[in-house]
Amino acid sequence: MPPATTVQPRLLQSVPVPRLREVGGVEVYETRRAMRASGAPSVMVVSESPLLRLAMGRELAPVVGLIHATGIASAIRRLEMGVVPAAVVVVLDSAERGAAHDFLARLVEMDFAGPRILVSSRFCPELAEAFGGSCLTHFALARPWRPGAMRSMVESALGLSAPLRVAAGR
Repeated sequence: MPPATTVQPRLLQSVPVPRLREVGGVEVYETRRAMRASGAPSVMVVSESPLLRLAMGRELAPVVGLIHATGIASAIRRLEMGVVPAAVVVVLDSAERGAAHDFLARLVEMDFAGPRILVSSRFCPELAEAFGGSCLTHFALARPWRPGAMRSMVESALGLSAPLRVAAGR
């Protein structure tokens, strides 16, 4: 009979923790600091879905600074802490659908004057475009959106580019 060997479980072995420099955190921090110094506007993205926040972040990050909120409660906490975004993007496809209405009403109570961009899979593209053309503070975007549509809508709403009506040839 062979002698019994003891195998140390892998769960108990120490694993080196990656340092901030190794994962690229320093570059992200430097980019954010440069955007703040340049006066680039910040946009709060409110979504429970990490995939949607990632998709919006990839499209918007070259143009604006991003403030991610993992839900309505997170967004309210950030606003109460004094975070003042130039615009708010709210994904309406979430479990807390009723809370989105309360959040938008809370923005009015807080005298938030920036644009509110509402994103939902229940919007049809034609009606979303018509809704955006009829209001100065609220914009709608149907999900899934065309590449570049989110960025052009945010740029137009913040006044960083030509208005959507001019860009669409209207």
